[in-house]
Amino acid sequence: MRAKIYKTRKIYAATILIILAAISILAANFLSAYGISALIIAVILGAILANSSKKSANLIARSGILAISTKQILRLGIVLYGFKISLDDALSIGYAGILSAFIIVFSSFIVGYFICRIFGIDKKLSVLISSGASICGAAALMATQSIVKASPNTVAIALCSVVIFGSLGMFIYPFVLSEAQNLKAGFIIGASLHEVAHVAGASAYNEVVANNAIIIKMLRVLMLAPFLIILSLASGFFIGEKSSIRANFPYFALWFFVALLCSGFINPQVREFISLVDNFLLSVAMSALGLTITKKALKNANLKVFVASSLIFLWLIVLAFVLANLLF
Repeated sequence: MRAKIYKTRKIYAATILIILAAISILAANFLSAYGISALIIAVILGAILANSSKKSANLIARSGILAISTKQILRLGIVLYGFKISLDDALSIGYAGILSAFIIVFSSFIVGYFICRIFGIDKKLSVLISSGASICGAAALMATQSIVKASPNTVAIALCSVVIFGSLGMFIYPFVLSEAQNLKAGFIIGASLHEVAHVAGASAYNEVVANNAIIIKMLRVLMLAPFLIILSLASGFFIGEKSSIRANFPYFALWFFVALLCSGFINPQVREFISLVDNFLLSVAMSALGLTITKKALKNANLKVFVASSLIFLWLIVLAFVLANLLF
């Protein structure tokens, strides 16, 4: 009897997450002109359910499906993400672009981490905020979580900072950069905004700007795998916990690289299908994350988190402008 109840609970939990992910993808397609990511919508929907129906949220949490969604399903989604990036596209902006992406990601993470620590922010939260801002928003943040292993409340706070400042830049940049040179404007947008969806939304006013912005953003995404490997090796310093490299090593990051290298040899239609599956898997993982975001978690996101996040965003903007002027 108990086994039957447990199985029913799992089916219920999986069904809810699938429905939330499907709604998120449909809503994102409807709102595509605004550059709103399905991942962000999925988090919001999960949070709404968590705060409007605590009974359902607790039932899903006890099913074990939440843990699977935010670990195994998320990691598979990150691996499949590699198929979205063409190596030829990444190289088309030149080695200067690749070097710039490396500088942006790793300098922004280190600067962001120490800004957070100066404000007295917890080490794990500092790592999550900085990784989300410096690489690719929610996807990078959740991939980093596999190493950091922070509490759901900590992840929720970090995610809030990424969503707020990435969205702010998405709406401001088109007005500020509308008269800028296409290549330079695209570089600045792709180099400084958090989510891929933020970049797409901010650069939509000009096709050439959009192409350049997406390429530099994809180069930042490309840095996710080496970043995770380096973070796992240096986890003792950054999160203050000593553990074996084997226990923390993100092997899925290596598969991300394999996917990237194989993407150019795969039929475009197959790649498109993989992209759809990947978007769905990541939306499921984000819906699961949303279910952990409660009013109590948001209340814990005090002012110093948002001040630190604003300074990290300012660093990204200044660095992007400097590099754009040096390169173009």
